[in-house]
Amino acid sequence: MTTELPLSFFKEVEIQISSWCNRSCVFCPSGKFPISKQAMTLAVMERICDELSRIGFMGVFGLHLMCEPLLNKNLPEFLQLIRLKFPESVIRIESNGDVLKDMDRLSALFDVGLNDILINCYDNQAQFDLRNRDLLRLCKRRPDIWYWNKWLANPSVPAYARKLVKMRAFFEIDFPLRSWAGHVRHNQALALDLPLKLSCPRPFERLHVNYLGQVLLCNNDWKFEIVCGDLMSSPVEEVWNSPLLNEYRRHLVRQDRNMPLCRLCDSGFPLPTQPKPFPADGLADMRRLAVGLWRKLRGAP
Repeated sequence: MTTELPLSFFKEVEIQISSWCNRSCVFCPSGKFPISKQAMTLAVMERICDELSRIGFMGVFGLHLMCEPLLNKNLPEFLQLIRLKFPESVIRIESNGDVLKDMDRLSALFDVGLNDILINCYDNQAQFDLRNRDLLRLCKRRPDIWYWNKWLANPSVPAYARKLVKMRAFFEIDFPLRSWAGHVRHNQALALDLPLKLSCPRPFERLHVNYLGQVLLCNNDWKFEIVCGDLMSSPVEEVWNSPLLNEYRRHLVRQDRNMPLCRLCDSGFPLPTQPKPFPADGLADMRRLAVGLWRKLRGAP
């Protein structure tokens, strides 16, 4: 029995372009343990892009893995590089918006390749209203930038050609508090029997790369406990099918989370605010598990 997957299985790459976030929210591991504040260098991003270009990757780039992406001053150069090498890929970021004091900076990021930004408002209605005002002004000056909150729909252009802003009033959301694989104190009202008997789509469909160029098991690995390989010294196909990553897949396809990191993880548990998990039933279901499931678990369209 093998769990080796073709490279076409990962449709998204999440990249940690900074090692930290400027906030420490109650539901997030950020700020819960000491870290060294480091920014990804241009050399590391170039290596990642070279490897992905070599295999013909055409998927989505998410530049917000376990970080606040706008803290990296090289972000415009990263966007330019990715857009040059991957003209039909979608590049997106999620941000708390704290460093967007001037919306002209956001305008400049769209000009060099950004397709999609989700800005989370964590504080209060006043914060949301102020940012909403500034975004409406920006889009009036720049009609090519589409503000989702104004239209409640996506623009009718290809995703790789969009310049899309979404803003979320996070302070109004009944966010299900999770443990993030044990990195945050468990706050759920329900007592869970860990490890959960659930699979997980992350190691099957996404490549997670930290600021050093190392590939991690998933976006819950805040302390880099499960490093599956290093793109700075190994080809991406070797890392994607590394023995360690395949061992986790063999367990997860059996709905067995009794492994380091996974055994403390409650991601995918069917709380009232989350869709029910999508169980895998043997290797025959691996493709079904890998394609599109993460978006369903997160409630994304």
